[in-house]
Amino acid sequence: MPAYIDLLSTIAIVIFIVSTIPQIWKLSRNKTARDVSLWMSLLIAVGNLLMLVRSIGIHDTFFLLNYAFQLALWLVIVILVLKFRNR
Repeated sequence: MPAYIDLLSTIAIVIFIVSTIPQIWKLSRNKTARDVSLWMSLLIAVGNLLMLVRSIGIHDTFFLLNYAFQLALWLVIVILVLKFRNR
């Protein structure tokens, strides 16, 4: 694989991971999940889990790292939504 593809993959992974941090920060700070969809968060977490399994199956390190981190972060979001949804 060309080096620029690896670089693009690395940049994409960083962007995907960083993109969820503001939501986690906002949920933690405001202690309310009134405007966050539990179903969307669950579906994204399940999608990341399925892609993680695929990445393991095809031995793709870049996608494996991305989906592992994304799954972990979206599970944190799901937990925070469940914790704060009635506030």
